[in-house]
Amino acid sequence: MYNRRDLLGDFASPKQIRTPSPQSSSQYHVLEEIGRGSFGAVRKVLHVPTKSIMVRKEIKYGHMNGKERQQLISECTILSHLKHENIVEFCSWDFEEQQEVLYLYMEYCSSGDLSQMIKHYKQEHKYIPEKMIWGILAQILTALYKCHYGDELLPLTTVYDRMKSPVKGKNIVIHRDLKPGNIFLSRDDSTSAVDRTENNVDYSQVVVKLGDFGLAKSLCNSIQFATTYVGTPYYMSPEVLMDQPYSPLSDIWSLGCVVFEMCSLHPPFQAKNYLELQNKIKLGKFERVPEYYSNGLNAIVHSMVDVNLKTRPSTFELLQDIQIRTARKSLQLERFERNLLDYEKELVNIEKILEKQAMDYERETAQLRERFVQTVEERAREVVSGKKVGKVPDTIYGHYERKVPKPAYHWRTRYR
Repeated sequence: MYNRRDLLGDFASPKQIRTPSPQSSSQYHVLEEIGRGSFGAVRKVLHVPTKSIMVRKEIKYGHMNGKERQQLISECTILSHLKHENIVEFCSWDFEEQQEVLYLYMEYCSSGDLSQMIKHYKQEHKYIPEKMIWGILAQILTALYKCHYGDELLPLTTVYDRMKSPVKGKNIVIHRDLKPGNIFLSRDDSTSAVDRTENNVDYSQVVVKLGDFGLAKSLCNSIQFATTYVGTPYYMSPEVLMDQPYSPLSDIWSLGCVVFEMCSLHPPFQAKNYLELQNKIKLGKFERVPEYYSNGLNAIVHSMVDVNLKTRPSTFELLQDIQIRTARKSLQLERFERNLLDYEKELVNIEKILEKQAMDYERETAQLRERFVQTVEERAREVVSGKKVGKVPDTIYGHYERKVPKPAYHWRTRYR
């Protein structure tokens, strides 16, 4: 059994892990359970100080042996280093000593995952639009580029930009369990997380987030290969099935299977038992994507689901494809347009506030001016009527000298 001090020492050591600071679970209000596995539960929680929705992954560590415990630390290490717009963000962690549970707090993706999207289109008896598939593929590839090379992709100026070859030798992260259920979807808007509803998801507006790195493997350089694997059979590469050393190209195979499933609404390899499935994957023969889709999309799927490692493309090579570049550029323009619309809405709101402040200021000033004139007229009548004139009443100065707040003309928006 491991106590809090033992685990905290491992997690807190900067040599082993650089995670965000732990936060007390008392800062979170549990909303509902959204998943459960052998490790524990996944719950949607509200972070009370910021009123933001997050996901809490609860992992029971009391029964873990040393190897499993190191795997848990490894997952946190990987998550803490993978900061990318298309990767689920790891926010913080905490322990529950008495219950021997580790809490991992992560970004909440409000639109479900890719498996739910595929299920939705299957129930509707509709194909997923090809433009959406290219967009999702481009976003996953940018996330895998961060994993496989450790670098950020620069935004495209034009679709003909030449990409520099990635620097070899950096830390490599292989996801190892790429499947629709681990590809999450989030809304790309500025609506408060508390105010969002999960009904009627517009899948054309979602942002893809690669998540669940529980089986991820970190390699120290580009010539190392991993040899142990536990994952989902339908998306498993041949080299993994045959217990051969594998590399980031195994993620490419899995991604090809995922894209095929988005097109055909079922995995490329199906079987009644594990042995039959294994044989089909080793042969690597599967049907064309439906005729509804272009030859270009069919070709890129078949290039990824290739049993020959020498001809299977890398993440970098796939990103050179002109249709992937076009999808990336289209996503950039759509995001820029949404930002402009948000900025316009913010300016309109500021204009309304300023108009209201100006009206309040004018009304208050007019009231003070009217009171001052009335007081002066009253004093003048007293003087004319021969009444004894005392000192000027304080009410004159009281009304006139009262400071009226002026409207603020300089506002700072989140875009400045």
